[in-house]
Amino acid sequence: MHSAGPLSPLNPESSALLVDSGGAPEFGPALLEIAHSTAAAVELFAYLVVENTEPTVLVSHSQLLGVERRVSEYVDRFYRHDPAVHRIWSAQPGESFKQRIKIQGIVPHDYRRICFGDPGFDEKLSFGWRGQDYIIVLSFYRRDDAQSSGLNRLASLASLTLAILVRHYAPIGRYNVIELVERRLRRSFPSLSTREVEVCARTLLGWSAATIGESLAISAGTALTYRRRAYDKTDHVKIADFLPALLS
Repeated sequence: MHSAGPLSPLNPESSALLVDSGGAPEFGPALLEIAHSTAAAVELFAYLVVENTEPTVLVSHSQLLGVERRVSEYVDRFYRHDPAVHRIWSAQPGESFKQRIKIQGIVPHDYRRICFGDPGFDEKLSFGWRGQDYIIVLSFYRRDDAQSSGLNRLASLASLTLAILVRHYAPIGRYNVIELVERRLRRSFPSLSTREVEVCARTLLGWSAATIGESLAISAGTALTYRRRAYDKTDHVKIADFLPALLS
């Protein structure tokens, strides 16, 4: 395992576009485009963990097929085997980390095969932030023919990206923003189902139907169906109609 080098400046125009797309469906493709041109990264994945809960996927994008399976397997089976996770949880709140992990350092065998060997990745460059009660981890994957040039700029890109992810997804106090809105929706609208609450909470936070669907492993159309059912149950016609009850 090797640490990345010192930071190098990014293109301000590309950085501004990335900041503007934060939290939107185009964020992942825009981030990977910069990461690929900077350091030949072909896949990326970022997630949030609040205290000891399971990882919540924040963004995932790839130039290769099968990324959905790799992300699912990682979250369900391999998360706690990741050397990057061990590194970030050992940090103090307010600290960041960076780690370059070669395929040879990955165990168990299934993790190495599914998340590295099958797609042909040789290494993963992970960057993370340790908050008070949470961590955010961002990883870029590269293939064995990738050169080492651009790694300094990739570290700069990761630093900017982590700031964007913290801005959109970090917890408030001990609670994730999403969890806070969900709690208030349940309190004010007990007739809503769990899925209706999840969809409405994310809509209130500005998420698109496509982003909601990706987060909850449902289609965008299904997300819209749940939102419509919530409107029907509460006699609301738009998402903003929920706000007065949430703020009271």
